Amino acid sequence: MLVILMGLCVLPAQAQPPAPPPDHRQMVEMPELQRELLRQEMQEHLIAYQRILDHLSRGEIAEAGDFAEQTMGVSTMGKHREITQGMGPGRFMPAGMRQMAFTMHETASEFAQVAQEEDMPKALRALHELTSTCVGCHMSFRTR
Repeated sequence: MLVILMGLCVLPAQAQPPAPPPDHRQMVEMPELQRELLRQEMQEHLIAYQRILDHLSRGEIAEAGDFAEQTMGVSTMGKHREITQGMGPGRFMPAGMRQMAFTMHETASEFAQVAQEEDMPKALRALHELTSTCVGCHMSFRTR
């Protein structure tokens, strides 16, 4: 009996971890600078979502919208133009990814407009549309 128990204790140490699930997202190749700028922008968007949710939790709906426009709205497009000499990350995105990125900027601006109405349910629906564009893109594309 003791031998069987000792044998069972050894089994987990010898077991191989399961293989990771396959990644079906489309690989997008781009130069290192553009990839790093895109990664930095995605991290800034995560921070922006945190601040937007903080504003909403405080009932500061219009402020949440203002912040969304300043950090993710259409007005932020092309911010890498100078450092990349007009060849920002969007220039290396396949058409579907570029369209999703443009839609994200548009829905951020739409959220900003809706937020000015100070109607929390409408603002949350608009924020849901915004986050849905991010999820769709991140589930479809990768750069590494």
